[in-house]
Amino acid sequence: MQKYYDDFSRLPLEKMAQKITDMTFSYQETQVPKKHYKDLLSKTVEEVIAGSVEVNLIDTYYKTIEQLLKQNPKWLFQALLCFDTKIKPSTMSNAEYQALELTWAKYQENKKSKMVDERWIDCFEAIKKNGAMYEFRKEEE
Repeated sequence: MQKYYDDFSRLPLEKMAQKITDMTFSYQETQVPKKHYKDLLSKTVEEVIAGSVEVNLIDTYYKTIEQLLKQNPKWLFQALLCFDTKIKPSTMSNAEYQALELTWAKYQENKKSKMVDERWIDCFEAIKKNGAMYEFRKEEE
């Protein structure tokens, strides 16, 4: 039995973009211009792969940080704090070391604290929920 995809995959770019626009419209009358799909379908394989390479690299960083967090959350927190304050551990003063230790203690007191500033988490969640265009328009107001 022949499927819609079998015919669809043989369509020229222009007609394929139009069919996708029509399919998108059939979902809650969502309107996306044909040009959008045409541009996406015209991307080179390298452009599409670049995005997945980036995600794979992020995954590698994530797994590394996850492992560091499991091994010693205190040292990971303190290393990140050093980055943010531009302090090199190899040249830190006694006062800076004391500040690192006491900041970790304060951080531990607040069990709900996250290593990433709450405003960046809120920004991420807002964009994920509402889309980038909504979030950036909101900032312009």
